[in-house]
Amino acid sequence: MTLELSDKQREALGRPVVGPIYVVDPVTHARYVLLPDAAYERARALFEEVPFDVSEAYPLMDEVARKEGWDAPELDAYDHLDPRRAP
Repeated sequence: MTLELSDKQREALGRPVVGPIYVVDPVTHARYVLLPDAAYERARALFEEVPFDVSEAYPLMDEVARKEGWDAPELDAYDHLDPRRAP
């Protein structure tokens, strides 16, 4: 949906703004935030629900663990401490 700016809104956008610009519905008193499209696009992912499967992150987690030395042979000595491993 696209709405046209009122003269008052256009005027407000033309001045330097330190914080957000709020728009209030005079009937319902609901408040909205008016922001430039570029700012919305940067924050858009925060508002959208995107399905995420944690298993998609496993390769990256493995890569980070390798870089941090978690696959070093000297750490194999700790394997016997894992209670999930059969003796």
